[in-house]
Amino acid sequence: MINTQRVYLMTRAAIFEDKERNGALKIVSYRRQDYILYHMLFIMLSVTGAYAILVGAVLFMVIMANESLVLKTAQMVLILIAIILGYIVVLIAYYMISHKYYGEKHVKARQDVMKYLAVLRQLRELQEEEGKADNSL
Repeated sequence: MINTQRVYLMTRAAIFEDKERNGALKIVSYRRQDYILYHMLFIMLSVTGAYAILVGAVLFMVIMANESLVLKTAQMVLILIAIILGYIVVLIAYYMISHKYYGEKHVKARQDVMKYLAVLRQLRELQEEEGKADNSL
């Protein structure tokens, strides 16, 4: 006879496995700090590259607009300081936002996997009960 609760649990487990094969199960395979660090390194490299391209494009446009651009040393130092401070501010902002995002993503994935494991535990207990009932006959 078909046990409807067992079919329900097996269906829930199969749906989770199909839906989260590359999602929660992969995320939880990392420790939380390792998962965050991995993505933070990628974010920092991306921000650095994007900021360098942006600054290069702005400087190119300024130079093209003003062909006789002769800056004094003090002005060049101020521009360089502004560029570096801007980079630091942007990097810190991205760091804080992405640290929070990936930390919450890992926690949610862990909760989803815990629910999945609870379904598997219920399924195992149900199978053990059915096995004991079959052995007692």
